[in-house]
Amino acid sequence: MPTFEFTAPDGKSYEVGAPEGATQEQAFQMLQGQIAGGEAPAATAPSTAVSAGRALNDVPRQLGLTARYGMEGIANTAQVVTEPLRYITDRLTGMTGRTKPLGALATQAADAMGLPSPQNSTERVIGDASRLVAGAGGMAGAAGSAAGAATTTGANLLRGLAANPAQQLAGAAGAGLAGGASREAGGGQWQQAGAALLGGVAGAAVPSVGASILASGRGMLGSLRPMSPEDLDIKLTSVLQQAGTDYNQLPAQVRQSLRAELASSLQAGKDLDPAAVSRLADFRTVGATPTRGMLSQNPVQITREQNLAKMAANSADGELHGLPLMQNRNNSTLIGRLNDLGGRTETAPIAAGQVVRDRIAGTYGGLQNAEQTAWDAAKAMPGYKAPISNEPLHAAMASVSDEALTGYLPKQVTDYMGAFQTGAQPFTPQHYKNLRSLLSGELAKGGNEAAAARAAIKGLDSAPMRPITNPGGIDFGTAPVTAGLASAMRQADGQPASAINAIDTARRATAAKYGYAESTPLVRTALGDARTADPEKLAQSFILNGTLNDARSVAQEVGPQGMATIRDALATHIKKQALSGSADETGKVSQSALNAALKNIGDDKLRLFFSPEEVAQFKAAGRVASLMQSQPIGSAVNNSNSGALLLGRGMDMLNGIAGKIPFGRAAIIDPLQGINLSVSQRAAQKVLPGLLAAPAARPVSNPLLLPGLAMSGGLLSAE
Repeated sequence: MPTFEFTAPDGKSYEVGAPEGATQEQAFQMLQGQIAGGEAPAATAPSTAVSAGRALNDVPRQLGLTARYGMEGIANTAQVVTEPLRYITDRLTGMTGRTKPLGALATQAADAMGLPSPQNSTERVIGDASRLVAGAGGMAGAAGSAAGAATTTGANLLRGLAANPAQQLAGAAGAGLAGGASREAGGGQWQQAGAALLGGVAGAAVPSVGASILASGRGMLGSLRPMSPEDLDIKLTSVLQQAGTDYNQLPAQVRQSLRAELASSLQAGKDLDPAAVSRLADFRTVGATPTRGMLSQNPVQITREQNLAKMAANSADGELHGLPLMQNRNNSTLIGRLNDLGGRTETAPIAAGQVVRDRIAGTYGGLQNAEQTAWDAAKAMPGYKAPISNEPLHAAMASVSDEALTGYLPKQVTDYMGAFQTGAQPFTPQHYKNLRSLLSGELAKGGNEAAAARAAIKGLDSAPMRPITNPGGIDFGTAPVTAGLASAMRQADGQPASAINAIDTARRATAAKYGYAESTPLVRTALGDARTADPEKLAQSFILNGTLNDARSVAQEVGPQGMATIRDALATHIKKQALSGSADETGKVSQSALNAALKNIGDDKLRLFFSPEEVAQFKAAGRVASLMQSQPIGSAVNNSNSGALLLGRGMDMLNGIAGKIPFGRAAIIDPLQGINLSVSQRAAQKVLPGLLAAPAARPVSNPLLLPGLAMSGGLLSAE
């Protein structure tokens, strides 16, 4: 008996046994009769291979449907613009009723291209969703491209359309699926519209819900797998780098504190605010205690904390004094940090100036002694008083003339030089020394007189000294040269040469002394008269308020031995400025005065006298002081203290009244104060929420903008 297999449209297979010699058509008629009589053989599901083959065979059809949905969806959405234009042009041209909407034209084009059409309810519903997704996606892309060329108002509108594409496309898909399903179930227009609205809202929420689930999953996995210190360091390095802070340059104890405080948040995958974490690092560097508002710089939180602290300080109830006492401790901590950096020594500027002046005077005195020793040695030479060539004088005048400064040399100097230049008086090494001293005295005058003297010195020192041989012009004639005469002649010839060598050594010593005296403005000032060389003026001009080059000169002159005094004087000055001269016990750190003092000195000058770690501590102290006293725009701190005084006194009055009522304090005041303490002060001191990045606010309407426009385009074509 032959067996025939038939496949139904739903994919199920039937096997039919037929008599010998029966054809396939006869077997199929037997199957139809069995089905009609309810005696059909059991159907079997298609095999995996058959199902896979059918799915592959259906791929071209699905691609064709996708192309149709895309064309129709983009065209339907574009009808938001084209339909109003068609309405106007049809009536102007008399074509009313004879033109078709863009969406209908797209359908005709798809038919002409031979693209398949949806055949059942599932394909029609998927088609609704696909058309809306295609239309919304096309509009989002067009809006994003056009935003750059639009005006400010138009650009903002276009960016709004292109924002949150994942949510908008998900909303379009949800609206299409829900609206189509309602239509297939026989829903009316309003039912379809309501279903589409609900589906759009639900679809738009899918990405956010998915992101939240993913974040929660990461947080759970992170809590199950604690991060190693190395992993935490990598995370913190990345976070702080965004705020311009080098995590690796923080002190080791600060890095350890950040790891301990932020480990749970980092392991849970929470986003941290880089600026807030950088502020926390400053507080830990200084050793002060932050509040949530100090770290987040949220004006509302700062207002609450500052007003709460003032109210609590005006109350007689010690339990409410947590915040004001913390503020007091932070002020003391800042003063202590400045003391640790050298402010505790109370080194006055005059002490630093005295060190500078003494060091310079010592160096100059050593050069002066070396010069005197060299000239004493030269004077002891037999040929010291012998005349020398006046070539150095001519070189001095030529140098002054080259600088066009001849008229600025004083008459006393030119007359002194002129006597030797004319030959009226022999020029000797002693005369050279006297002239050198005269010219050096002119340098202190400054201006063109000093410039002329400096040019003359340059020429005077540039020319070599040469002895004048046989200055008396003795004629030895034809007298016989005896052994004694020859010895006397050799001795006389050698004396000037030996003296010149000693004189050159003395000249170098003189040049070194005067060269040092003219080396820097600091040295010139310190070696000047008593008024300019006053130690306190030196400190003010060259240490506290001088330029970077002045500070470098100070560091070079005092050397390692004097650096500690300069360092302590600077630290004391910074602390005095921050406290406005008040004592440590009663002073309040002014963030503006502290930061102004640090800015006036400058980081580069600080680095000359302090280590990089100490400079970082100064800077952190300035930032922490600013954060402690900050009142950003939007805050409403009651600086007059009147409101806080009234609230504090009011709370004290309530305490007094409640004390007269049986169980009044226990029943009324204590619970209110407990709520205030737990909600306000503890919230202020719980800083972790202030370290988290604020989530970006996304308007609820945004995810529904594009789906709404896409649906509107389709509705406009209904005639």
